[in-house]
Amino acid sequence: MQIKPTPLLSGIVRHFLVIESDAKSAMRIFSDGNTGVVFNYGDALFYQNEMHSASASLPACFLYGQLDRYRNVWAQGSIRLLIAVLHPFGAAALLKMPASELRNQIVGCEDCFKTDVALVNDEIATSFVIHDKIRAAERFLLSQLADFNSSNALVTHVVNIIHTQNGLVPVARLAALTGTTERQLQRKFEEHIGISPKRYAGITRLQYALRMLRKRSGDLSLAGIACESGFFDQAHLIREMKGLSGLTPGQYLSPPNVLAANLIRLAH
Repeated sequence: MQIKPTPLLSGIVRHFLVIESDAKSAMRIFSDGNTGVVFNYGDALFYQNEMHSASASLPACFLYGQLDRYRNVWAQGSIRLLIAVLHPFGAAALLKMPASELRNQIVGCEDCFKTDVALVNDEIATSFVIHDKIRAAERFLLSQLADFNSSNALVTHVVNIIHTQNGLVPVARLAALTGTTERQLQRKFEEHIGISPKRYAGITRLQYALRMLRKRSGDLSLAGIACESGFFDQAHLIREMKGLSGLTPGQYLSPPNVLAANLIRLAH
């Protein structure tokens, strides 16, 4: 379920997601190009990265930067998550630090925000109506925006171009359209987004392919989706998808796996 934020937060929050499940199954999160803040009002969460390192517990409220590796996340009981999906530059802008330092990082909100996070978590957990939970999260985020400075205008413009073109635009073309150099774009994206413009465009292109995959009609083959979304062939699309998510298209779509575009329930 996607819910739009108050207009006061639209410059930093794309939308809110509500994920609720009583099935004791793991989930996999991978990059959709955005950052986010997660409020957990269910049982404790644990995570493990794709290198199968030792598991670690997650704070009740945490912020994540750009991901270029997938993560497996699970709870030993019910899953109850309210996620503020931020714009690509959102995490770095909230924390007022270079986005490159947040790449693949998970930061507990109690370690980086001035508001008493425990009070916000309690309010979200005890509210019975989803919109009341979201209002509590919005008040929390608004309290952090006194000195908010949004992304560099150049970066915002380039991100908009990339999305308009569904990721099908080379960095050289982006530089020409914006009157800058590829090196300048690289530096600005590392500072404000946390990944290169080429990588961001590649993630956007793959998410475009996944949208078509979820919505495809019977006459559109996987090879057709690959061609439409700018991949060389079906094998190229599958390889890129496995690199980002660790999943094949069939595993991605196996019902009822898709909880969100970049959040998948894993089979037991």
